[in-house]
Amino acid sequence: MGLKTHLRDEIDWLLPFPAEEYADRRQRTRAAMAKAGVDVLLLCRFPDMNWLTGYDMILNHLRNPATLVVRADSNDTLFFDAAAHTTIVSLVPEIRDAVFFDHGPMADAEDFDIITNELAARGLVGGTIGLQFWGWGPHPTVIEALAEKLRAKGANVVDASLLVETQRLYKSPREQEVVRQAAAKGDNALEAARTAMAPGMMETEIEAVLTASLMAQGCNYPAIHTMIGSGVRSGTHHSAPTHRRVKEGDLVSIDFCPALHRYHVNTCRTFSIGKADDRWIEVMEKAAGSIDAILENIKVGDPLPRVDEVAHAHIEKVGLMDKAWWIGGYPLGISFPPDWTGAYWNHWEEETFGPTPEQLTVQPGLVFNYENQFDVWEGWPGGTGCNFIESFIVTEDGPELLSRLPRTILSSEG
Repeated sequence: MGLKTHLRDEIDWLLPFPAEEYADRRQRTRAAMAKAGVDVLLLCRFPDMNWLTGYDMILNHLRNPATLVVRADSNDTLFFDAAAHTTIVSLVPEIRDAVFFDHGPMADAEDFDIITNELAARGLVGGTIGLQFWGWGPHPTVIEALAEKLRAKGANVVDASLLVETQRLYKSPREQEVVRQAAAKGDNALEAARTAMAPGMMETEIEAVLTASLMAQGCNYPAIHTMIGSGVRSGTHHSAPTHRRVKEGDLVSIDFCPALHRYHVNTCRTFSIGKADDRWIEVMEKAAGSIDAILENIKVGDPLPRVDEVAHAHIEKVGLMDKAWWIGGYPLGISFPPDWTGAYWNHWEEETFGPTPEQLTVQPGLVFNYENQFDVWEGWPGGTGCNFIESFIVTEDGPELLSRLPRTILSSEG
């Protein structure tokens, strides 16, 4: 069973990017491979496969067989996947050569032999092969079993988990336009949720408004499940929406990642059902200046952790560090649930699995978020915390804010 390329004649929807965009990305990847001494790269992380081909699939299980093979010495690629995905793969014009598993996921020696034997038949196992041992995708034990099979064929196997992610950090002009659209559509969805909020509405109903707005605007599913917490739950970070019904005076925190063509931004705002207590408003107004400080002080060429230093200095200056749960951020880009963060963080004290934070610099095309999250357990009316998150895109002039929504408590009454 092979590709059903005739299906591509029936593509009657707009694809995310033209062929030349993907070709440029693959060329950049090949150059990075050559620099790293990697002859053949086997990719199984969805964001990386999507970036290089446009492949998009939702079943990211621990034995997922989808694998993209990239060669340092050739423009040719090879794709492995389950036969169940023949139609999906056949409708991706950037995949031109594929081998399908005809009996389910990558799970046993016979399945690994399909990959290793195919690579051997093409003369691709004699050099250095990069695998992805880290990240959402097949379980590391599955990747290690594949590595052993490749070593038995004579390959020198190395960890190249972040080789493509590093290339994806700085977005092309076309990618930047998609990111801007995702941000605008996310603002629209938050505004729809604000105007719909009313006493008696369940948190799940609020998410329904958000999701309906995003989908109606042509977005994908959010890059992570939406986080909603109201009233006593407003300070619960990473909480899923529940059946709790909001009440007059409640704070409602919404943290979500609107995504278009899998490119996402991260936006969070705190809303109130009616008027919020003045103390909440004061916290948000004081904290809002951390974003202004980033816009005013961060320049192209600065190390990425400089963002964190500037924002932390503001929070300390206005006396909010005692209430801060998290002041920080990370680069953004293509993402698939269950997680929207990659390997890199803005924080100078965070460990990374690739380049150190100091090696990542603020350059045009970088997209990153920044969070101000506060916990208050002192019995203030309305909730237990308030927060906001902004996303930035870096231009030739420095960071640019992507959301148009104010960083304050946004009342459901307008």
